[in-house]
Amino acid sequence: MAKAYILGAEIEANLGIADEVDRHILRILKMDGRASIRNIAKRLEISPATVSRKIKKLEENNIIKAYVSIIEDDELGKGTRAVLLVKTTGDYDSNQVIERLTDMDDICNVFLTMGNYDMILTACTTDENELYRMIKRIRGEEGVLWVDSASIVTRKKVLSKIIKDNKEI
Repeated sequence: MAKAYILGAEIEANLGIADEVDRHILRILKMDGRASIRNIAKRLEISPATVSRKIKKLEENNIIKAYVSIIEDDELGKGTRAVLLVKTTGDYDSNQVIERLTDMDDICNVFLTMGNYDMILTACTTDENELYRMIKRIRGEEGVLWVDSASIVTRKKVLSKIIKDNKEI
């Protein structure tokens, strides 16, 4: 097995990543969250019991927080994607703004940031008109000062480079 570090060794130790096997398990699960314990064990040439024990420890240490599915928005008719850069008024509780924005169906991600913007959102809508209506709605939210947007033309990397057979998802 080749050495590979996800973080620095000291940080990994503090987080509960015990060894190189843990790093390899995390790499496999990052690329395929549905990989079976038996498959991981076979790939790493260790016992399924060891893999199971290590995954359980990684879950207990909150290194693995969830197993998720990545849904292809294009197939659901939501092929228009954008990044929305939001500035709040500063005199309003941003947590309330975040709650309202996360409740919007077409908002995929909400990131609280420091810098020129207070939040960065990603959105998937059916078309540009729907995206425009969403931006207008966000601009009308109490506590929102302004919204900039950038349309996403194509995706090259999702989470941890989940690209198979040179086919983008």
